[in-house]
Amino acid sequence: MTTWLWWGLAFPQQSLLCCLRQWRSQRQFWRSQLFYGGRLWLGPAPLPDKLRRWSRRHCADSIALCFDCAPPRLELLREACRHAGQPEAVAQAWELWLSRSQQSLQQGLLRLGRELAGAG
Repeated sequence: MTTWLWWGLAFPQQSLLCCLRQWRSQRQFWRSQLFYGGRLWLGPAPLPDKLRRWSRRHCADSIALCFDCAPPRLELLREACRHAGQPEAVAQAWELWLSRSQQSLQQGLLRLGRELAGAG
């Protein structure tokens, strides 16, 4: 019975909270793109320099957006797997897979950010 209650009441609430957290991250991304990009494109620098700076900032902001949006999504998926009514062994396998996926994703994003920072 608690599984049905979770899926009927808590899951929609958790989904909405996840979307709100992602919306905050996306707002920060777009605010950064708008204000930094606006200042950059209206500045006196030559066009190739503007393009280089804009692309570097855009990549950094995109990586930060992915890094910030991943944990709420994975936490929602983790909660959904806990309430899926699966056998204990399957639930533990999902938990292990989700933990490894989160670590791998975050390490990959960090490595990508460092490589892009070192390339510029």
